[in-house]
Amino acid sequence: MNDLLLTNLAATLFLTGLIWCLQMVQFPLMLRAGGFDFPGYVKQQRTRNTIVMAPVMLIEMVTAVWLLFDDRVPHRDAFHAFLLLVVIWIVTFASIVPIHSKLGRGFDEAAIRVLIRRNWIRTMCWSLRSAILLWITLVTPVR
Repeated sequence: MNDLLLTNLAATLFLTGLIWCLQMVQFPLMLRAGGFDFPGYVKQQRTRNTIVMAPVMLIEMVTAVWLLFDDRVPHRDAFHAFLLLVVIWIVTFASIVPIHSKLGRGFDEAAIRVLIRRNWIRTMCWSLRSAILLWITLVTPVR
């Protein structure tokens, strides 16, 4: 089995589980957290999530790029999985991070609802990446 592929799969599966937790638990609970130090809460939530997510996202990106050049992995599948990762990174840094910055200044129900809606893009992309990488790992003959 290809260690590079397994590392990428492990990172993606971890982040897929984490993004579902953010999407279904943490972000919706923000709607109920307006009555106390909301900016402090958001800053701590963002810091703690970054500590957990950033290293794994970097591992995922590096191994995804390497997989594009690995002749043992079907190029088309690796490319599609990589494109989903590019979408994740664009949505993260162009949309999710700025919304978190806005929420760091105070409770804003409309911004939280936008965060939840836009985060569905990342949730679906990571879920599709997981499916593609599981397909490559379990079904596609890897050379």
